[in-house]
Amino acid sequence: MSVIEKILFSESSPNLGGQELQLLQQMTALRSRGISVRLACRPLSGIHHAALERSLDVELVPFRNSLHIPSIYQVTKLLRRWQPAAIISHSGHDANVCGLAARLAGYRPHLVRSRTYQHDIPHSWTYNWLADMTLVPSREMRERILQNPRVNPERIHILYPGLAFDEIATKAQQPLPETVEGWLANHAGRLLVHAAMLRPEKGHLFMLDVLAHLLPDFPDLRYVIAGEGEMRKPIQERVRTLKIEEHVLLTGMLQQVPALLMRADIVIMPSLIEPLGMAQIEALSLGVPVVASNVGGIPETITHQQTGLLVEPGNLQAWQDAIAWALNHPQQMQQMAAAGKVDVMEKFSLDANIERLLKLINN
Repeated sequence: MSVIEKILFSESSPNLGGQELQLLQQMTALRSRGISVRLACRPLSGIHHAALERSLDVELVPFRNSLHIPSIYQVTKLLRRWQPAAIISHSGHDANVCGLAARLAGYRPHLVRSRTYQHDIPHSWTYNWLADMTLVPSREMRERILQNPRVNPERIHILYPGLAFDEIATKAQQPLPETVEGWLANHAGRLLVHAAMLRPEKGHLFMLDVLAHLLPDFPDLRYVIAGEGEMRKPIQERVRTLKIEEHVLLTGMLQQVPALLMRADIVIMPSLIEPLGMAQIEALSLGVPVVASNVGGIPETITHQQTGLLVEPGNLQAWQDAIAWALNHPQQMQQMAAAGKVDVMEKFSLDANIERLLKLINN
């Protein structure tokens, strides 16, 4: 097996969510093993700032579109100068730019695409030509891609995300921002926490309807949403329409998510689409009960009625019943969470993720 000495990561998304945080954890873990890592990303993006906070090497690339000539030229120059053994790309624009640059650089780095979403039937050329290998976070995601029989299955590999559980446990003990702490102190009651980017598929609007139906029986129930994204205004409008302002808090992007998860009675994940998900894994690693959608890759992280509750996505009555049961049976939910902690810490460790990543690249 050849030794990997340098890996270039790329990310063209302006946001900072689970995918981007996973990338940063991988870079940090690889660096600790003596492997040189570098990140190509947009200037002033969320991941740019987060990478600098971790003292990671950054190359700023515009990534304005998939055929942005200045970006292709810049990445080509970087490859010729630095000569990484592999490029791991995470979004569409950067994957295309890096794929083209790798064919112009005068040598051929291994092209790896990390893919976390596939909404429609995929085009085979994306997987058969653009990258040498595509990494997906779940069996469900792999099966969705292979719905196109022209996609070469030998190029699609499952790589479960790896979480730095020690780091999560440390962050869980940190204080929350004063604004969040103050709101919780002034709104006593049981707490639902939802940590996810504010995107339509994450189910925030649906969960607001569920909350409104639960409040007559659980008038002290609170719903805290941690995340940022395009759905912020629609969420705020729905909260006003339902007249539940006193029960809902949007924190925006929150650095102390584990500390918020620790405060929850239940961590919820009402996603309508979800390749795997991260928040429920973090919550279970902290021993916090979870209720999540039975969709996508989530069932690969939770066993129904053993490590948490799985609920039909988008089913208002089913979600209302599941959360009501969980609130009325805290001891049983804690027992499930304890079993879930053992399960996820074995399956989703960062060491296991890095070992498999290096094995796949070397092969």
